[in-house]
Amino acid sequence: HTSHRPWDYPKRKWFWYQEWNNAIFLHYKIDEGILRKFVPKDLILDSFNNETWISIVAFTMNRIHIRNSFQLNPISNFHEINLRTYVKNNEKQGVYFLSIEAEKLIPPILANVMSGLPYKHSNIIRNQNSFALTGKRSEIDIKYKISNLKNISERDHWLTERYCLYQYRNQSIKRLEIHHKPWELLNIDITDLNIKYNEFSNFVDFNKPFCSHFSPGVKVVAWNK
Repeated sequence: HTSHRPWDYPKRKWFWYQEWNNAIFLHYKIDEGILRKFVPKDLILDSFNNETWISIVAFTMNRIHIRNSFQLNPISNFHEINLRTYVKNNEKQGVYFLSIEAEKLIPPILANVMSGLPYKHSNIIRNQNSFALTGKRSEIDIKYKISNLKNISERDHWLTERYCLYQYRNQSIKRLEIHHKPWELLNIDITDLNIKYNEFSNFVDFNKPFCSHFSPGVKVVAWNK
């Protein structure tokens, strides 16, 4: 399934398999001048209708393993919450992570070594209709109910359908390619919300997302470099 992709995926073999399941998306507008301070200057800030955005994505990571290997439960399955923004480089639209927090201790260590992504360990508890995180840099408590399929707008598509991510490592920009089917999006009713990111709370009211949605998830293959 590749017709939805904005560019061809790499010809070399993928390196990672993983699943991003039961994902909650919360989206916020943020002033471009403020956002620019947190993103490497070599990356272009992407915008929708001349507005820049950041998003909280809370989900459960499952079945992570390297090609031709198998999953190990202590490191292959865990809850994650990330804060991301939208960038582009060489005309390829992707995401840039401002924060990534994982439930288990070992996965962040391995992720930092193998991919260079800025993972941190935090206490995360997920129940059927709630997601809570307590960490040094953030506090998150989300209670929600999901409902019917969402009528996907152009903005929803722009916020979710991204097929690469960027990182700043060793004084240069690296692009990591990913591939999955399009996200299936559902409406979500946020019944209670209490979010604080120490580094960003002065610039964004995280308790008032501009839009939000839920997805059962996607199966993902990724290339390491």
